[in-house]
Amino acid sequence: MILYEGSRFEVPAGLAIIGLGLLWGAGFPAIEIVVAQLPPLGAAGVRYAVSGAIVLIYARAMTNQIWPRTAGAVLSILLVGGLMFGGYQAGLYLGTQHITGAVAAVVTTMSPIVAAVVAVPILGESRGFLDAFGFLLGVSGVLVLAQPSVGFTSLSSTAVGVGLVFLGTTLFALGSVTIQLFDESLPTEALQGWAMLVGATFLFYGGHVRGESLPDVWALSPVALGSLAYITLVAGAGGYLLYFRLVRRVGATETTLVAYLEPVAATVVSVVFLDQSIGLAMVVGFLAVATGFTLVSRATMRRTINTIRAAIAANQLGREP
Repeated sequence: MILYEGSRFEVPAGLAIIGLGLLWGAGFPAIEIVVAQLPPLGAAGVRYAVSGAIVLIYARAMTNQIWPRTAGAVLSILLVGGLMFGGYQAGLYLGTQHITGAVAAVVTTMSPIVAAVVAVPILGESRGFLDAFGFLLGVSGVLVLAQPSVGFTSLSSTAVGVGLVFLGTTLFALGSVTIQLFDESLPTEALQGWAMLVGATFLFYGGHVRGESLPDVWALSPVALGSLAYITLVAGAGGYLLYFRLVRRVGATETTLVAYLEPVAATVVSVVFLDQSIGLAMVVGFLAVATGFTLVSRATMRRTINTIRAAIAANQLGREP
């Protein structure tokens, strides 16, 4: 959720968006490594318990309000924590046990597409033919990634993994839309920090219900321990702190463009460091989801391009003698 709007798009901010996309994108292969050695929900809970504490410390330093003062603010925290951190991360971590992090990154790119559809009945927004076509195209890309078998007696492991990540992505999109109906008086930093802790609580409870034991991080291999540290401190806390700065500078719509970069970064990291190959299904699925994302977000794309052009023109005029 984003509460601030920016009026200028400067080159450093553009580079920061690319950096954020790389940070978050590289987190998907790191999650793949972590869930191979740790209980998935427990690992996700550790990530957001630590990240949430760090973000709240940041919120205390940067804002004049950290505690929710209204029932609406409390509901917002519970909503974001339950859906956007608890539900989404549960689907992502459980699903990544069955698929690669790169595939999971492509599936999560469906979030803006699903959000646009969910906003129609919840917020009363109207959508046209191109939006519907973009949604169907995105869903077709997810189906290609899932590689469903001809028979319906059982689901493949890949289909289960894609289905779980898509379910989590749908919960994230539902939370991002529904939150707009509630009180937004709490600063974004504080809201996100508390929501992370609420999400971590749900994740730990879900792990308990599944019979997971508390994750023993010291039993991890060095690579897995480094991956857990990365998703917790770098992609988690560090990524969200960069996210807050970007929101203040360029606004909500432009910052969502990191969704384009995450699957690319996840794929590069998977190929280079995990020696994974890129299959035809992944390429076709990514192109379908990315095209659907572009159709649904075309207004955002046009606005961003116009903002960039205006900033470049202003910089050029400033340099002229």
